[in-house]
Amino acid sequence: MLPPRKVKVTELATMETSQAQLVAVSRTAIGLLSSTRQLLGRLEVELAFDFRIIGSGLQGINGVPYYVVDIEKVLRKEEVLERLLLEEFHTWHMSSELDPTDVLHNWKDRDDERGRLIKQELQKLSILRQIETIFLYLFDAGHLRPLGSNRAEPDVEREMRRLVGEAIIHGSSLREQIVSQDGKKVFDMYASILPDQTCGIALIDVTAVIAEERKRKRREWENYRDILGVVTSGKLLLLSDEELFCLLREGHRSLAMDIQAPGDLALLRRSFKSTLEPLGFAATRLLHFLVAVNEAASNTLKHGSGGTIMLYIVPDQQLCRVVIHDQGQGILLEDLPRATLQQGFSTQNSLGAGFHVMLQYCDRIYLSSSAAGTKLILECALTS
Repeated sequence: MLPPRKVKVTELATMETSQAQLVAVSRTAIGLLSSTRQLLGRLEVELAFDFRIIGSGLQGINGVPYYVVDIEKVLRKEEVLERLLLEEFHTWHMSSELDPTDVLHNWKDRDDERGRLIKQELQKLSILRQIETIFLYLFDAGHLRPLGSNRAEPDVEREMRRLVGEAIIHGSSLREQIVSQDGKKVFDMYASILPDQTCGIALIDVTAVIAEERKRKRREWENYRDILGVVTSGKLLLLSDEELFCLLREGHRSLAMDIQAPGDLALLRRSFKSTLEPLGFAATRLLHFLVAVNEAASNTLKHGSGGTIMLYIVPDQQLCRVVIHDQGQGILLEDLPRATLQQGFSTQNSLGAGFHVMLQYCDRIYLSSSAAGTKLILECALTS
């Protein structure tokens, strides 16, 4: 048990939010008190600005508004710190992760000692286990002074001065990620207003961390691509945006439409039918393919604000490909298998039950999903 503190809770089925009190924590579950609403089903619990938990809630004590949330994932909102191991979560929560404003103060008289303490405290951050370089600065009376012998490049120091100026104007600590002028280095930069009206700056080189995180994400993406391909016998393929672009270059665009309202679907079906009928589709096969296209277009309205539908013809391969691009929030990578293959699975960003119709009536489906939206390509042979 621990002293209660407020946390934000989001019910993933409805995306409704509420406040609860965090009163217990372990590596595999947390305990919440909520007298205003029941916390059941899949939940997101936001512990801090860069920490959230995904888990399943259940009633812990009959007649008492106490709920236990089994931890499924511990996530970071920042790209660099997107995910923690569960083993790290317990250590973080019980010791409280460091806010740089807690350590960047009162160091004018003892720079060396304060610098050592700052580094020691910053090492508690999980990200710093992979960090090679930290620069510590003090901004005082208009001068930017490094604490110690390490000094950043002039272009980076200019960015530090800018962030310090913004922190002084706002009267609060600020954090920002910057890229060096040559594009080779990425830094996390913290500017903290100190009690004596000076400003402490911590500059952390996160270049290696970002590179490693990108490699990890790529490996994870490739694993999901292989899983989806094997389970569907190669019928559902996960592709990158670059791969989708190359695929579309194989054909020429014959039709393009914007879908903004349900009334647009009827026009979409008529236009596609009149374009595809002369290409030799059997009547039943054409009907099935139009049903699949209609389902994909409907999803752009259900889970976003509409989208763009384009028809490409690839004569030399006797194929047609329909590209559906929505402007929604995309689908989380870990949700893709359930969102595409599990009937009845539904989230705000799920492709829905209609995806099974698409798999049944198309020869192949290509999928790309990110924060920029979801792209689907429905492929069908012109002759069966």
